[in-house]
Amino acid sequence: MRAVKKVTSAALALTAAAGAAAASPTQTITGRIDHLNPRGHSLIIRNEVYRYDPRLMGVGLRAGEKVRVHYREQHGHRVASRITPVA
Repeated sequence: MRAVKKVTSAALALTAAAGAAAASPTQTITGRIDHLNPRGHSLIIRNEVYRYDPRLMGVGLRAGEKVRVHYREQHGHRVASRITPVA
């Protein structure tokens, strides 16, 4: 019974997260990384903080590098869905 409750609650959490992510539109910003905080999983571009998932991205990022960040507003924070270098 516990396993069923855990699976059900996990499925509800994923469904709610997917619904919240779909509700907010994706935005894009291009600029140089002013500050990079790998431990805090965040970077700063033009005095704005963007959070990211280090398992999906963030490898090879350096301060001063020009990047394009695709992000969404979630609970008052900018959460990056994709970070790509710009030539």
